[in-house]
Amino acid sequence: MIPPLSGRRNWTDKLLKLPYKCLSFIYKPQNIFLLFSGLAGGIILSGLSGCSQKPNSVTLSTGTVGSYYHRLGEQINYSTTTTVGLSVRNIDSQGSQENLQRLLNHQVDFAIAQLDVANEAMRKGKVKAVAILAKEYVHIIVPKNSGINTFDDLQGKRVAVGTPGSGILFTARQLIQADKLKVQEDTSNFDEAFKKLQSRQVDAIIYVGSLGANENLRQIFVKNSNMTLLPIRTALINNLTVLDPSSYESATLPLGTYASRPPIPNRKLPTLSTATVLVTRPDMNRRTVGLVTWSILSTARTYAQFYPEIQSSKAEELMRKELFYIHPAAEAVFDHGDPRTVIIRYWENNNDLQAGVFILVTTSVIGLLLRQWHRQKSKKIMTTTNNRISELKSLLPDHPQQALESIEDLSQENRLTFIEGLVSTEVYEQLRHKTQTFADQCRTLIEQQRKKLVMDTLLLLDEWQASLQTDPEAALQKLKQIKQHYRDMLLSDQVDIEAYVELMNLTLISLMTLAPKSSPVHSDSENKKQNISN
Repeated sequence: MIPPLSGRRNWTDKLLKLPYKCLSFIYKPQNIFLLFSGLAGGIILSGLSGCSQKPNSVTLSTGTVGSYYHRLGEQINYSTTTTVGLSVRNIDSQGSQENLQRLLNHQVDFAIAQLDVANEAMRKGKVKAVAILAKEYVHIIVPKNSGINTFDDLQGKRVAVGTPGSGILFTARQLIQADKLKVQEDTSNFDEAFKKLQSRQVDAIIYVGSLGANENLRQIFVKNSNMTLLPIRTALINNLTVLDPSSYESATLPLGTYASRPPIPNRKLPTLSTATVLVTRPDMNRRTVGLVTWSILSTARTYAQFYPEIQSSKAEELMRKELFYIHPAAEAVFDHGDPRTVIIRYWENNNDLQAGVFILVTTSVIGLLLRQWHRQKSKKIMTTTNNRISELKSLLPDHPQQALESIEDLSQENRLTFIEGLVSTEVYEQLRHKTQTFADQCRTLIEQQRKKLVMDTLLLLDEWQASLQTDPEAALQKLKQIKQHYRDMLLSDQVDIEAYVELMNLTLISLMTLAPKSSPVHSDSENKKQNISN
């Protein structure tokens, strides 16, 4: 049976442990929409699937009446009728090869076959597995004291290899060919073959079947203690398992499997095994495949008579182990359970999903409120920026340097706001464009004023030069006025410190180059020269 999922945990603990990064996902409305759309769509589809018309019965090719395969087919019918209300009609056959051919010819819906028989069709994509129902072991039966002690001793002997169309015949020929033996084949059914073995008309019987599932075989060993089982050489086992690992695996027939006194076999015997697998076609109705798979899996313990390991291991692992070509619908059942109520059942048993949906429901409202708050915040920041730029425009003509510093401070504030996630990238780009445009205007005006100051300075120096030749005292006063003018512009932020130094250097250079070497006022006082240079 499928193990139950974990018990219900406290939702409060889950909420406290929820990573904060979930909020960034939930905040996006498109993610919420996709999640709820997917959940709702899955529930709707599941409901529609549950209401859709399903077949009342399917056909299954098994084996001869009373055989292991036929009894296995009856068990499958019991599982489907009691769990999903689906009847399985059991069709007699000679065994695996005939079952597989019927399936390929669309004569039946499902078939029971040995894995080694079905594997080639699986590789070609013609057949898909549904579930492993048992393991079948190779038995080599011979009379005691026959002189046949190993499988290799069958060279040239008369060997019953199974009936035409059976899986036994297929596996027997694989063994014989792999060991390069030449034998005289007898294709009698098992009962006839055993009578021939007792009368020495055949020397050995090759049988492939589940341990203990063939009650007839068990009774034969109990009543005929003169019969024994042969081991298969390890090298031959390895050869087949390496060549076809998806079909065969090494196995051991346990001591005393069929009789305890004397024990048969009388020691652990190395042999080969292959799986008994329920197969169907790839185009088989997915819902039907899912229902059949679920009915078997949910009643797995009843298959222990064919598959003893199920008693002590997880059925969903054993029934899909080593299956490479499993039908998608069967795989979905192994992964998720009953196909009829997979969404609802998953919801009821998945506390994390319930907690997640609860969180989404509660936080989606918060997310929308946060989004609205972000819109209002962005709008407010945009309005504040526009108003601030309008104020700075009135400052621009007289104090461009101050306006530039203010707009750069505002730009930095907007950048920090963007880093903190309070505005979107789109809004931030709009803000940056507005502040950058105004800052460029400030820099342009500052450059224009600087050029004008240079020109004004040159004109003042021309006037000063003219007055220096005619009226040195007036020239001295003029120079003081020019220097004071520079200081006033610096203090009023009409020029920056670099422009101020440039103007002062230009004035001093002009003084040194344009002052006459012999000045009428030279004799007045050395202090006056010092005053002019200052």
